[in-house]
Amino acid sequence: MSLILDGLNQDILIYLFTVLSIPEILLLRQVSRRLYIVSEQHAVWKTACTNKILRNGIPFPKRALTSFSAKDLERQTMRAYRLGLNWRSPTTTLHQVVSTHIKFGAVEQIKFLSRRGRSWIITTSIGIWWTLCVRDCDSLHVVAEWSPGKALFNGIAVNSDDQSDAAIAISVHSAGNTTVELLTISDDDAGGVTIQPLRTLDTSNKPVALNGDIVALCDHDSETLILNWKTQEQALLKSSDTWQDKPLHVVFAQGSIFVVRARSICIFEEPRMVLPGDDLDIVWPRVCKSFGWVDGVSLALGPAQFFPVISCQSSLSLLVRNKGSDPWRPTEQFQFMKLNADFSQTPGDTSQDTSSTSQESSSFPFNLISSLSSHHQGPLRCSDMVLGSYGTAVWIQPSDWSAGGLIPEEHVIRQVYASMRSQESLVVALFPGLLNQGSSEAHFKVVLESNESGWSCLDYDETRGLIALGSGTGEVTVYRL
Repeated sequence: MSLILDGLNQDILIYLFTVLSIPEILLLRQVSRRLYIVSEQHAVWKTACTNKILRNGIPFPKRALTSFSAKDLERQTMRAYRLGLNWRSPTTTLHQVVSTHIKFGAVEQIKFLSRRGRSWIITTSIGIWWTLCVRDCDSLHVVAEWSPGKALFNGIAVNSDDQSDAAIAISVHSAGNTTVELLTISDDDAGGVTIQPLRTLDTSNKPVALNGDIVALCDHDSETLILNWKTQEQALLKSSDTWQDKPLHVVFAQGSIFVVRARSICIFEEPRMVLPGDDLDIVWPRVCKSFGWVDGVSLALGPAQFFPVISCQSSLSLLVRNKGSDPWRPTEQFQFMKLNADFSQTPGDTSQDTSSTSQESSSFPFNLISSLSSHHQGPLRCSDMVLGSYGTAVWIQPSDWSAGGLIPEEHVIRQVYASMRSQESLVVALFPGLLNQGSSEAHFKVVLESNESGWSCLDYDETRGLIALGSGTGEVTVYRL
């Protein structure tokens, strides 16, 4: 058989590989050296990735396939293939990759950052001074650090565009003054990595999103300033019905801007940007929805926004974490919603305040698809919850304090003393979507109990299957699906 295949020209052999499954490619390439060399061609892995990964709804880095070298495309396709098998297995596994205790003190925020083909983990921590560190994803070794000295950090955003000059936007409070510092990360002459200030923005607002040259700066109530930091063009978005509403996400999609806060979501028409000195009109939302008091909200763009070959009806998904209505049977509800496929892009009148939630709730364009319930309730320090583009999600489940105390039993309430106290857990879940293979049900895939309490922050890289956790004791841990 080897002699017969070796006698075929290269174009025919490449075509042969493109109709095979990934396991079949790995088997056939072992037949001869020539077949192995042909199997390394970019065309082989571009087709395998398109047909077996992208069209199969498996997470993959949001880059054009032509931008990968043949070797890197093969590596990324194989990683995605293994990740897809793990997600769709009835026994999804989660492995600890690396853990380290850092010298800088409690970890307050943690973010994955992709930058021109390289990947890092960004942490901010409290020691003598607040410090921002860039860490190697594999070893967690600090490759660069930055601290303004006697200052506090109050919010950080990493750039979703890995080619942009600005990599990080961070709010810094020092000597009674608050600014947002734009930082760039580059290679130094010694072969290492350096963090350099790029631009200072004189604003007390918190950076929530950084997308190329556009930064979204939010206050803690109702205002969101959309700013092009290079040209200084800007637009002001405002909702009058929010107060003490922590900003969580700002997403640009479908000609609209979605501003998600701890208790609300507002949808604005994409505004006209004006230069400083021109009249800055307030843009009011076309839709505003209040969630009430909830423990977390996460919004994610669908994969079809990045890969047109993916057939996906909804461009946005929303996950809301709230408490059940029965105070005697404490539960947490995780409600998964998708944006209506026919969400209207017809411009509305945004020159007047129409943000009343009572008036707009009926036009809320997200539909409830599925939900999950958890009976664990207790003190929650880490409220971070990350929803991925493919319907996967990660959050921290608090230690279960409902195992003891006042417990309902038939028609009476009695005192129960817990024999032991549970630990908080890392939860990995899968909601309806392409990765869930058409299922309308949501599933808990992994519930991993912590050896000790104290997780303070988390981030999740869906395409690589990585979860990064920081703790109040200064520990950083990375898990891989």
